Amino acid sequence: MGDGFGTVSTTAFFIEDGDRFVPTEAAGGYWRPNTLGGRFVGGLLGLGLERAYGASDLVPARLCVDLIKMAPKAPLQVATQIIRQGRRLLLAEAQLIADGDVVARANCLYLRETENPDSPTPQSPSWRVPSPHDLLPQPDRGHWEIRPIPADRREAHDTPRRRLAGEGDAPSSAANPPVLGPLSPFEARQAWVRETRPLVEGQAHTPFTRVALAADFASPMAHSSLGSIDYVNTDFTVYMHRLPATEWLGFDMVRHHALAGVAVGECWLHDEMGPVGTINVAAVAQRQA
Repeated sequence: MGDGFGTVSTTAFFIEDGDRFVPTEAAGGYWRPNTLGGRFVGGLLGLGLERAYGASDLVPARLCVDLIKMAPKAPLQVATQIIRQGRRLLLAEAQLIADGDVVARANCLYLRETENPDSPTPQSPSWRVPSPHDLLPQPDRGHWEIRPIPADRREAHDTPRRRLAGEGDAPSSAANPPVLGPLSPFEARQAWVRETRPLVEGQAHTPFTRVALAADFASPMAHSSLGSIDYVNTDFTVYMHRLPATEWLGFDMVRHHALAGVAVGECWLHDEMGPVGTINVAAVAQRQA
C-alpha cells in the first residue's frame, strides 16, 4: 500500500545483512544530516534485547535507552549481555555499535510473572478518550501515523497543567521547525500513534519493538512548544506493567519542566485496552544543524 492516510508503507527502516543492520533512507534523523533518529536507535536496541532474552513469562518492566551520541546513518551492530539473572528477574544490557564505536546503549529489567496479592492495591483508572478509530486521520508523516485527541474531547486531569505567561506562544524566528503537526496545546496534549513501517525488512512488529521504536516520541510530546521543538533528548526510560495488546499507542503528555536549557518530561502510555506504563525523558536545548 502507499503512504496515504491510514496506510502502511512496505519500506522498512533497516535491512538486516548478516550481523549488521543497514539503515534505509526512511531512518534519517531530525537534528543532523546523515544521522539516525533516536527512535530508530531505541527500536534496534529493543529488537536485540528481545531476540536474546525475551520470554513469554518475562515482562520487560523497564527499558532505559541512553543516546550517547548521534548515531550515524551507517551499518550498525547490536551486542547484548546479561548483567544479573535470578529466579524473579533478569537484567540485560545492549550496545549499539557503529564501526567499533558504541553510540547508544540500553538496559532492560525483565520481571517474571506471578500473581497479584489477595488484597490488591487499587489501580489508577484508564484515560477516557476517543478510540483512534473515531478520530480523523492526519497526513502520513513518513515515520508514523498520528491521530491527535482534540482539546474538547480530552480527559480532564486532576492536577491542571498550568503554563507560564508566554509559554507556547508563536515561536521566534530562531526556533527549530516542528515535528508533531497539529497537536493540541500543552495543557491538552494527547495523541494516538501507530507505526506505518516495519523496523527491519521482512519482520513484523512485536508488542515490545512497537514500544521501543515509539518511546522516543515522548520527547517531542513533552518538549515541543506550539510551533517548534528546541530540545533534543539524551535518553528515554519506559516503565511497563504489561506489553501493549494493540498496534495503536496512546501518549498522554503529563509534565515538562526546564531551566537553563535542561528539561525533563513525562508521558503516560496507553493502548486501546487501557494503561500500559510511563515514559520519562531528559533533554537539552538544541539548534538543528
